Amino acid sequence: MTEPQPSADSASIPAPILGRREREVLAVLRELGSATVQQVARRLNRGLAYTTVMTTLDRLFRKGLLERKKESRAFLYTPTVSAVEFEEQRASHLVRRFFSESDAQPEMLISCLVDAVHHYDTDLLDQLESGIREARARSAEANSASDGTADEQEKP
Repeated sequence: MTEPQPSADSASIPAPILGRREREVLAVLRELGSATVQQVARRLNRGLAYTTVMTTLDRLFRKGLLERKKESRAFLYTPTVSAVEFEEQRASHLVRRFFSESDAQPEMLISCLVDAVHHYDTDLLDQLESGIREARARSAEANSASDGTADEQEKP
């Protein structure tokens, strides 16, 4: 029997912040698909106590990132979202907070973000630009398909 997750719908709650150990445990579970505390502990190869791994899995469960079901005397943990889905949730939450928690104009915030990315990693800035072009192309295709027009000009 699968134990229900204690958290609300993932669309209505912000993506949880994960610590290093939580990310490592989640990565092991994604590799294995499903696992018990003992299987995760063995896979980590870090000498973590069984109870530490158990607590970490329970925290991930309470954050809504794992489901668990009782098998014999142990819980079998399974991720509820893929790595991509989780990062999409995090990115969406970050963007909502970035724009909603400032009194500055969106244009200024975008300019500051671009400057920050540029100072962080210029190659990443190129990837961001490429991603924007791809997103615009997908949007134009979707608009074209939804209104039945074949040629829609890209807005400047």
